[in-house]
Amino acid sequence: MQNSTPIKEIDTLNKLLLVDLNVSIWSGRKKLRVEDLGGGINLPPAELASLGSKKIIDSDKLKAFENLKRRAIRLLEANGVRFLGGYGIPDDVAPEVAAELEAIKREFEAEKDSFINGYDSSFADWAMKWTNPLWKAAVTNAKTPKDVVAHKFGFRFTLCRVAPDSSSADLSKGLAQEVSGLSGQLFREIADAAEDLLDNSFVGKDSVTRKAVSAMLKMHKKLTSLAFLNPGVLQVADYMTNVISKLPKAGPYKGSEFQDLQSLMMTLSDETKILKLAGLFMKAGADASADFVDSTLSLPDQPEVDAFAGFEYLDEETSFDVLAGALDSAHMADTSSGTFASLMAGADLMSLNVNELAAMAQNVQDDAILNADKVYVLEEEIASSAPIALVQQSMGTELHVDDCSLDFCM
Repeated sequence: MQNSTPIKEIDTLNKLLLVDLNVSIWSGRKKLRVEDLGGGINLPPAELASLGSKKIIDSDKLKAFENLKRRAIRLLEANGVRFLGGYGIPDDVAPEVAAELEAIKREFEAEKDSFINGYDSSFADWAMKWTNPLWKAAVTNAKTPKDVVAHKFGFRFTLCRVAPDSSSADLSKGLAQEVSGLSGQLFREIADAAEDLLDNSFVGKDSVTRKAVSAMLKMHKKLTSLAFLNPGVLQVADYMTNVISKLPKAGPYKGSEFQDLQSLMMTLSDETKILKLAGLFMKAGADASADFVDSTLSLPDQPEVDAFAGFEYLDEETSFDVLAGALDSAHMADTSSGTFASLMAGADLMSLNVNELAAMAQNVQDDAILNADKVYVLEEEIASSAPIALVQQSMGTELHVDDCSLDFCM
């Protein structure tokens, strides 16, 4: 029977290797028994509750193994995407990833040999730590033989090519669905990484170091290497490039630079917005990222090209998203709400195409950067709700003026 897996999915599988990582680490624990607790203890019946576990060796002795396992997982997460219970990694990075995994495996085996050689001594030290005879006996009576412990450690990984079964449409359908969902999985992982970076490096701060940018570059590398999953993936990577490439090589990054990076991470931390951007880029069929959202994403000396000529007008939700990023930057730079309201009052967003929305967003962004270090007083005429009511009517979105700032309320 002819292979029923779509050609696009087959092409993706031909560029992807599946990595299965299996790391086992001895827990250093044994089941806690009733006799370990001594007499006179009234325990609930086994049907209701069970006893926990007891440590029979210092858990610090096992930390090196956990660190190596996390290092291997981070390596795969940085270079691949979760796939079929393992990680899908591009062919071009597979040799590098395999070599690094092999190096981690050697370190793991060396740690294992060191641990097993010192096992008896470490066990005795742990037992001697407990002066209570009952507790000491609970440890010494539970010693696991050294050869058994040795077999509890393992570091294994395999790389293989996944291919659809050509004999049955039903057998290959599930695989095709998994492959078609890889770009969505990639964007979910990017969104999670961006959210973590926001929480750890941006929240409550007014500057970031080069370390934060390095984390962004890892995200960019992952997107670039997996660009074959979806035509929009590379455009999202270019979206990042256009912001990061404008930064000085050394930090810290403050003011408008900090705001640009924060706005970028806020966009990428929203999986829905990433998918929407990628979808628009794919439909455009051209490098639209330089024209999209705001002026900070424009490449220097690049001629203006109407990549969205003839492109359909956007719905209200997408129009909102196009302008929301610019509004965030304007809000963070303490731009007067009157500036934004004067641009948008009476605007019929549904009648604007992407380029016109981008131009409007660019005006807001330029104003935000120009006036980042100034403090504005809300103009008297903005006290009137008329401009805001017009914006509300055109966007179908409630707006509030509070403390000289204009916020969207979803």
